[in-house]
Amino acid sequence: MAFITFFDFNHLIYISILVIGLIVLIINREKVKTSSKKVGNIILVVSILQQILLYSWYFLENDFDVSESLPLHICRISSLLGIYFLITKNTKVLDTMFYFGLYAYGSFLYPSRIYPIYHLLGILCVINHLITILLPYFAYIAYNWRPNFKSFIRSCSMFLIYFIFVYFLNPMVDGNYFYLKYRPFFQQWPDYVYVPFVICFTIFIFFIGYNVVKYISKVTKAELTLKKSAKKS
Repeated sequence: MAFITFFDFNHLIYISILVIGLIVLIINREKVKTSSKKVGNIILVVSILQQILLYSWYFLENDFDVSESLPLHICRISSLLGIYFLITKNTKVLDTMFYFGLYAYGSFLYPSRIYPIYHLLGILCVINHLITILLPYFAYIAYNWRPNFKSFIRSCSMFLIYFIFVYFLNPMVDGNYFYLKYRPFFQQWPDYVYVPFVICFTIFIFFIGYNVVKYISKVTKAELTLKKSAKKS
């Protein structure tokens, strides 16, 4: 089955689902905050079901080919970290999940080797990336979670460990983890150029993500202060 292509019908559906999900979450943020436990449990159940269906498909349809079935794509790792956070409420895990999950935006903007919406893997991919993107928003609203600079440094270190691991694992299992075999961009670049570029680019988007949340938090705090001042006056 052919993969979806940039801005084809399936790609537009995927983008629409993400936009609608973000809008629904933001519009209902007060309800989400007051019903955080219930909403969190729903996200947890959906995440676990998504994982069960994903790896069941790989077992039944793909004989669990380790070249593509292992939970080593960065968004699959983000899903597992998200499940762990929802169970334990460990914010250090959420920090790393947030930074790793920034790549899910790229999957929506420029899909690479993603199946159409009518394929099971296509549906599961959308669920995976949607939850990966929305979960930090949920934690921001429900638990007042904020990433800090220390978590940025820690997540960069975790990414380097992950990247080195999949870089050397891919040739052993003929894998494409982190899309290092079938690159979405710069296919002709040699590794000695591509690898440093990817590492620097990742640190850059992590830093952008950290500063965006910091800015949103600052603006939100200022708005709350103004509202409180208006009530007093």
